[in-house]
Amino acid sequence: MQALPWRTTSRIALVLLIALVGTRKTAAQIHLASNDLHPDVLHSRFFGPEPASDEVANRLRAPFHALKNIFINRQVSDDNFTLRVYDMRNGEAVTLEVITLADEKDRYVETGEADWVRIDRKRREYTKRLVDKWEDRGIPRKSIAVKWGRRNQVVDARIKEAITAEYEIRLARLMGLSLLAAEIGNVETFNVDSLVSARGARGRYQLMPYTLKQFDINEYWLTTVSGRRVRVKEELHPLLTMEPAFIWLKAYTNAVGHEIPGLLAYHSGPGTVFRIYRMFLRDAKHLHGPGNSVDDAFIWALTEGYEEVARRSRFGPYGRGYVLSAYGSLQAFENVPFNTSQTLQVDRLQLRSGTSTTLAELLDALEGSRLRWASGTESFSLYERFRRINSHMGLPKESNAQGVPAAGNVQLRSKVGGEAIRFFLPLGAVEVLKGQGLRIIDEEVTYRFGKTTYRLPDANELTEWDRAYADLVNAVSRFGFSLERRAELRTIKNRFEQLAEETPTNYRRRQLAVISHHVRLWDFDGWEELAAMVESRSVEGASNFGAQ
Repeated sequence: MQALPWRTTSRIALVLLIALVGTRKTAAQIHLASNDLHPDVLHSRFFGPEPASDEVANRLRAPFHALKNIFINRQVSDDNFTLRVYDMRNGEAVTLEVITLADEKDRYVETGEADWVRIDRKRREYTKRLVDKWEDRGIPRKSIAVKWGRRNQVVDARIKEAITAEYEIRLARLMGLSLLAAEIGNVETFNVDSLVSARGARGRYQLMPYTLKQFDINEYWLTTVSGRRVRVKEELHPLLTMEPAFIWLKAYTNAVGHEIPGLLAYHSGPGTVFRIYRMFLRDAKHLHGPGNSVDDAFIWALTEGYEEVARRSRFGPYGRGYVLSAYGSLQAFENVPFNTSQTLQVDRLQLRSGTSTTLAELLDALEGSRLRWASGTESFSLYERFRRINSHMGLPKESNAQGVPAAGNVQLRSKVGGEAIRFFLPLGAVEVLKGQGLRIIDEEVTYRFGKTTYRLPDANELTEWDRAYADLVNAVSRFGFSLERRAELRTIKNRFEQLAEETPTNYRRRQLAVISHHVRLWDFDGWEELAAMVESRSVEGASNFGAQ
């Protein structure tokens, strides 16, 4: 991946500020630092600046904040040519040495390009030498941590996010999550939609193929008028993958009882989290007490319990830093408000069954209209504007010829091979098409991304079953894992199915998707082992785990 020139660092900051803040005083802005979804507010017990009121949190806060500061340095201060060596003894993070890959940095300054994979490979070689060096100087090997700076990629990721950030923040609020949820794309891929992991996870939010299929995120081919084929990969469009990613994160959060370990479950799977909980219950007896919550166990695993947990599970350095990397990415630009005039406002469309058109015919009908396409594309042709907002379609770049190139003039219909052909046009485009006599859009399946997308449900939309589910999740946050609650969860899920059938709103559809995934996450051996341990301790009267 190419990156921005180092010699223009100050210009990058200025461009980023203009892109996110904007120059118009009337532009609406989202201020992250003062947002009520900030983890310092929502999860203040550990993240907030003020001491907690309970002994457990205060015991773990100091080593947790020392660890948190490492990742703030990593994402905010240190560039991609930096290695920082820490002494982690006594729950502290003392900087021993800072190394810069001067030759690589100079080459970046000279060319404006960098191969981050190759640079990381070189930093990996340096890491081994640095660990050996400081071990020879008397620092225990297990206490030496070498962290790589990521500032260049964080900046690049934030620029990519400008068109979708408003929706991520609104969706986080709707799902009852913090701003950390909006950093998943930054941590997983630095918002590179084309990335495929070694395990096969795909897209900006790194969803596995079976998850994509569950949410009808598909791959198919379109045929052009000239007979060529254009591949469509819906995983490449963040407005198609964002909602599934947040639903999946919310299901994990509810299943493990708290958003912070929920983020780890999103990345590593719930088995790792449930194992951490079991080890906490068994090994951290000095922290047990009435009112313990699952975030106590997670913060313990990051700090006091890390060495033991890492030795006896798959919880390693990357998992340990996952949530804190998200926090560091948030910190990097929390004082740079987003200008919502950058938000991509579009309709997700599908043609009516039995109708068809070509891309050239579609864009000809929109010629001369005053539609608001993606910001910064005002001087582009309609074809290039369409290509930019439909990144899931493998349309070729614009040629020198006027109009839609033959290699991009795809034929559009309702479905191909059983899969819905979905595409995006600016708000108002459907009305323009109808004015031109093209009544080809299936407005019943149109999904609008605009100022009201992901609104909070009205109070009268909530039922006793929504409240019952919220109460169950609240009990889970206090180690409320039991076979009885699993049975209750299944009952609530059945009622959610009825509610979604009776009132098939977007809110009901999301709620049903969340609880359906939650049920599946509680239906395997790792959860049952945890539930058995919690129930046995309740019977023994050893603690208040699992209490209402």
